[in-house]
Amino acid sequence: MNFASFESSKAFEMDSISFGTGMVVKKYRLTNGLKIIILEDHSAPVFAYHTWFNVGSRNERDGITGIAHLFEHLMFKETKNTKEGEFDKILEEQGGRINAATYVDWTFYRESLPKEAFATVVSLEADRMQHMILNDAQVNSEREVVANERRFRVDNSPGGIMYEQLHKAAFSLHPYHWPVIGWMKDIQAINLKDCIEFYKTYYAPNNSTVVVVGDVETEEVLKTINKAYGAIPASTIPPEKIPSEPQQTEEKRIEIEQPIPAQKVLIGFHVPDSLHEDLPALSVAHALLFDGKSSRLYRRLITDSQIASEAGGWVNQTKDPGLQIIDISMKTGHQAQEALKIVYEELERLSKEDVSDDELQKAKNRLETSFWNNFKTADSKAESLGFHEIVSKDYRKLFEEIPRLKKVQASDVRRVATQYYVSQNRTLVVATPKANSQNAPKGKR
Repeated sequence: MNFASFESSKAFEMDSISFGTGMVVKKYRLTNGLKIIILEDHSAPVFAYHTWFNVGSRNERDGITGIAHLFEHLMFKETKNTKEGEFDKILEEQGGRINAATYVDWTFYRESLPKEAFATVVSLEADRMQHMILNDAQVNSEREVVANERRFRVDNSPGGIMYEQLHKAAFSLHPYHWPVIGWMKDIQAINLKDCIEFYKTYYAPNNSTVVVVGDVETEEVLKTINKAYGAIPASTIPPEKIPSEPQQTEEKRIEIEQPIPAQKVLIGFHVPDSLHEDLPALSVAHALLFDGKSSRLYRRLITDSQIASEAGGWVNQTKDPGLQIIDISMKTGHQAQEALKIVYEELERLSKEDVSDDELQKAKNRLETSFWNNFKTADSKAESLGFHEIVSKDYRKLFEEIPRLKKVQASDVRRVATQYYVSQNRTLVVATPKANSQNAPKGKR
């Protein structure tokens, strides 16, 4: 395919949607399957370039957990055309900001640069999609980096251990069971063959989406990307065989000791996937509980009773059913059970009483404000578009979030609270200070 294909017909333009005043998001596809999402925004002479791969820890298996995250590290190593360290150096010399992230459903790479650097970043990203040099020395080097990262973020982090235990207990069959960073035994066991197979399978144009937002011209973007990526062959993506998580039938409770000054508790409620009709109401319910200092549980746990130092959480947006998480840190001398009693009271109240119109609207307003705050920069716009293209399977679902939110009624909040905030649907992890911890209060356990 050459650029004339774009000029002569709409065959490769998949869809589009208006964004703001005078701006349009458009999606294209190359013949090798690469999807390209473009939003021209000429408000500043910069652009964001994101490459989203439809692979995360959900695509792993026992024995190679953590390989998606390991590969995020390997992608900054050597290619046939760039020596190790050159990728970052070249883009930083052009004024770029570079980062990457891996999660349960996706892996993505992000760059923000002045408009003049567009051709450079396209060339570098296309190069590492097809020309990574993988050998034992590189895999072993990054394996140790990731192992140290796990030691810091999980093994030596009370919070990290708690979140790992929460997901391990809440999911018995689904791969959300294991941590994104992987089990240590698997990090140490992943070999070169595993990495080469993973790269050839998932780092392919038909498994990726390039998102470009900023001071660019669509025709030039398509021409440049097609020249760099057009000849990269598609791969054979194996069909997903993700086991469905069986419905939880009783409360699960994990109790651990950690070197912390006071008790800490995590609560996980199973909630549906990001596209389910109940998710907006669950988001509103969570906002009613925790969003802002006047929210119900923030006020009761922190302002009024002063038994907790921190209280919050979120509703996860994932491809498959995930968790709504509540995270509470107690003040010294107070027990997690005190907070749990208050939490359960407020959850039951949501299930039995309709929230007032004013309180409901306030929660929805806060969620809408947070939503629009994600569009302040070209980089944040690109992230929102890429996230929905992968997780929601269509970037246009992004623009349905606020209409879905506005439809939520008090009866919807009561209904989801009744259905999801029940004991048999929750998993608890309670951490207690170790008796010999230097951080633990004297005379208390």
